[in-house]
Amino acid sequence: MLGYHSSLEADEIPYSWLVVYCQLSGLPSTRLLLERSQLAHCQLASQLPGYIPFISKTIGVPESKLINKHTTLPLFRCFLHEKTYFSVFNNLAEGNGSNLHSRMSLLANRVSAGTVLRACTECIKDDLENVGRAWWHLQHQLPGCSVCLKHCEPLIEVEVRRRELIQPTQLATQYPLNLSEIDIQLSGLIDDAWHRNQPVIQYNDILNRYRQRLVEAGLAPHMGAIRQERLRQTLRAYWSESTSPVVQQLLLDNCYPENLFRAQRAQFHPLKHLLLIGMLWNSWQEFVEYNINEPGLHESCDANFLNEDSSDADILRLLRDGRSLREASQHFKRSIIYVKKIAVQHNVQVDRRPKRIFGVDRELIIGMLKSGVKTHQIAHKVDCSVGAIEQILSQHPDIVECRQQMRFKAKCLEHQNCILSALSEHPDFHRGEIQRECRASYTWLFKHNQQWLYEHVPPAIPRQYRYQGRKNNQKNEH
Repeated sequence: MLGYHSSLEADEIPYSWLVVYCQLSGLPSTRLLLERSQLAHCQLASQLPGYIPFISKTIGVPESKLINKHTTLPLFRCFLHEKTYFSVFNNLAEGNGSNLHSRMSLLANRVSAGTVLRACTECIKDDLENVGRAWWHLQHQLPGCSVCLKHCEPLIEVEVRRRELIQPTQLATQYPLNLSEIDIQLSGLIDDAWHRNQPVIQYNDILNRYRQRLVEAGLAPHMGAIRQERLRQTLRAYWSESTSPVVQQLLLDNCYPENLFRAQRAQFHPLKHLLLIGMLWNSWQEFVEYNINEPGLHESCDANFLNEDSSDADILRLLRDGRSLREASQHFKRSIIYVKKIAVQHNVQVDRRPKRIFGVDRELIIGMLKSGVKTHQIAHKVDCSVGAIEQILSQHPDIVECRQQMRFKAKCLEHQNCILSALSEHPDFHRGEIQRECRASYTWLFKHNQQWLYEHVPPAIPRQYRYQGRKNNQKNEH
């Protein structure tokens, strides 16, 4: 352990302190220091680092204060199950940072956190002037933040490898995107949610706030029936000017924000909630203090959750109109098993594909496969799945090889016709000019049918005569 170490600034992340600590060590390599400190196994630039106890012991600050004041975990508190949150908190305090992302459902939510660090150029200048060194500020690292709230400047980003130690002053000069009011609002909302460190709220209470606010906004006729498509389009339009790639990635998900209301037991990334909160409320404080005034709310929500009765009636209506199980499943975003259960319960007859293919149909399918007919065309003609056709095809390796040869010959004929067409249009072209005219076909034939290609294209110009035109031009210039 070093005799001297720098202090941890008020909004400095643990990674930033560790960078300075390693630079002051005086050891020949960072790896040697990490091994001596038993930190070689840690992912250094992680949002949830596994070296909290080491920093706590070194600078004499309690683990709880380090986690609450210097990591992003408080932002997740309101949106995690209570048991999950305190389990993650205790693991961080003990230095166990493995599997935290999967337990918090960060991987399942497909919100790319990676090892990206962000910094503000103005903050770097202020830190160097006032303290003498620059550090990574916590507000800049909060998920979804793209603006420095202190200077209202866009943040610059840098990818950091697992064991890489860099300071903000090492960032290359970048030209960030134009600043938008939407990004300022979102960054302020995220920072406010982190500072409030709101105790765990029951997920049903969060959903109830959403539902009532959506009714007030005209996006739901009542508490149990949300116009999901209209809500999705409104949410995309509201955040369309955001320059954050993470926000745009979330908005492209066709299941968002519908999945917030469907999966009560799931855990969603805070950013998914904050995008909806930012559209419906002006600030985090307004969301927390929002009162649910409708009487009998919980009873009505439980009775109408997802509008299941209406949904089942609509499923039955589609099935009685002759739609298939798959069409009803895709339309209402329910599983085929669920749609089939509803049909059986109400004695609705549905057309289902045969589960077995008998001799006559099998011979017909084999004949069409030998003729080179595409599998999806065969499936449509005999009224079965493409998978069933491919299963029959896999039982005849000779047909598979024959179809491959047929496709190869068809491809070869296509490229040969392209070369022949170019030769007929430009009979005076040299070989190189034909190559430039039909680059893709020339390359394919060169790889797969070189003999035919060289028999039909003009002969190559002898090497000693290839550059005479260029030499003559140079002589004329002199």
